Amino acid sequence: MVALLALCNLPGWAQSNAPQSLDESLTRITTDRLSGLPGNWKAAGAVQMSPTETAVKSQSGNTLLVGTPGQPVTLLTNAKDVRLVMDVMVSPGAEATLSIGPATIRVADSWGQPAASASNFGTLERTQPILPDQNACKAPGLWQQLEVVLQSSGQKNARLELMTLNGVTLHENTVLPAAASSSTGTITLNVKKGTVALRNVAYQLISDRSVAKLTNLKYRLYEAKTETTSPEQIPNLKFVKEDTLPTLTYEITYGQPRWHAIMYTGNLVVDKAGTYTVALQNGGYAGLKIDDKQVIAVTTLNLGKMNSTKVNLTAGSHPFTLFFGRSWPRPGLGMFIAAPDTKFQMLTAPASLPEPDPVGTISVEAADEPVMVRSFVLLPGETRKRTHALSVGTPSGINYTLDLNQDALLQVWRGGFADVTEMWYERGEPQLLEPEGSPVRVSGQGPLAVLGNAQQAWPDSLNDSQLAYKGYKLDPQGYPMTQYQVSGLQVTDAVIPETDGKALARTITVNGSGKDGLYCRLATGSTIEEVGKGLYAVNDRSYYLRVDPKQKVNIRTSGNRQELVMPVDVKGGSAKIQYSFIF
Repeated sequence: MVALLALCNLPGWAQSNAPQSLDESLTRITTDRLSGLPGNWKAAGAVQMSPTETAVKSQSGNTLLVGTPGQPVTLLTNAKDVRLVMDVMVSPGAEATLSIGPATIRVADSWGQPAASASNFGTLERTQPILPDQNACKAPGLWQQLEVVLQSSGQKNARLELMTLNGVTLHENTVLPAAASSSTGTITLNVKKGTVALRNVAYQLISDRSVAKLTNLKYRLYEAKTETTSPEQIPNLKFVKEDTLPTLTYEITYGQPRWHAIMYTGNLVVDKAGTYTVALQNGGYAGLKIDDKQVIAVTTLNLGKMNSTKVNLTAGSHPFTLFFGRSWPRPGLGMFIAAPDTKFQMLTAPASLPEPDPVGTISVEAADEPVMVRSFVLLPGETRKRTHALSVGTPSGINYTLDLNQDALLQVWRGGFADVTEMWYERGEPQLLEPEGSPVRVSGQGPLAVLGNAQQAWPDSLNDSQLAYKGYKLDPQGYPMTQYQVSGLQVTDAVIPETDGKALARTITVNGSGKDGLYCRLATGSTIEEVGKGLYAVNDRSYYLRVDPKQKVNIRTSGNRQELVMPVDVKGGSAKIQYSFIF
């Protein structure tokens, strides 16, 4: 039996307006299944913390948990092989430990601390502490997502398969001594200093049991003159041969023409009804249909990358069709399936999926002065690349990306600067830059616009007659100051880390003749809350935005979003707008 404590996120003060969606393989732990909560822990409906003040405010409810020093709270028992996911908020200077089997994980405020330190959030506390790969901790009072995957049953030593904080890998495949039998499978959180809040606690028990098999396997092999990108091209190809297969494998192509396509058919048999994750790894083009429905669209991948989806299946047999088209990358094919409580089970022969060629990460880092990289950037939820992106790495470790086409700040992050492997390795076709830290997505749209009134919707973009990029110049420290013409006004935009290395300051200078209806949108998100004079928590406490309290800013609602907007007075011939991002 698994003992549970979970925390769901419902509407509340200083919280998001809807429950956070979770992976279907995860089971949310709800407070109504809690018994024996220690006196220093309490359920709450909302909590408010500051990045600088130690005072904590909470409201009644049962959507999250708030703890102070005292007794540890037990989150799970009998969970030896487990994936644990939770949102954590810490007060300034807070310290706690998360014990999960033999792993004792430091949960603490390490905002702005050196990257390699035993005091970092994510340190494995031992006689000789195991440091996280980097300090991915956000500012106090912001929600941070922690994920831990541990395997400890049936082994002499346990293995911490993965630990991430805010999407950044802190540990991977770390071997730990086996836990004492009394603590095996027990997960507790013990606050030693300050206050820690939890929400969206969820888990997945992991087993190695087989959940599916393939039967009635057949294939048809076709010769092509170049790469085959879709099944629709097969009628135009030369048929080579067909046969049955004991096991699904790409090995049937050995000794065959270099350019080819394959159609596999058969039955996927699952042991019981449920939601399954099916996945493909392929060097080339591949797509999957189950029950004559396209569940994985035909996509080209390099070996080592996985394309997965969720599928609801009834118990029993389901016909499938698997397409493969040879492309330029090293070829291979792997098909996988997992139930909510299992690891991925490989359905193809091991030799069908060769090991990918080892490719080291190509990184760019800022040393003693800022460094800039032009690239493409593809943001989550967007289908088009931002093709005129400028990313800036700084010696303080606070980095950011601008869309030069719109003077739009796209993302900010702390830690390592840029992974440019997909730009500079071999042909570098995607030309994508990836942040090496945990990116915080900001508005992605320009900060200035001329509106007919204070309630007019913010434009998605400005056209060439409204905005023209005029290049950039470097300030004395080497930071770019981008220059634009916006609706006849001259605009300079400077984004520079503050001296304490904990915030990113943006200064927008506007010059020109008086312009009525000019506004600056400082932030947009699902929620914007004023948590102090001139301090706002944005997008369900994803980051803070700080402005001079004397500035006249307004929180307005637009659709299902909130926006922080201020009028800009340039009647005197110039105006200066200053605000800072804290994360």
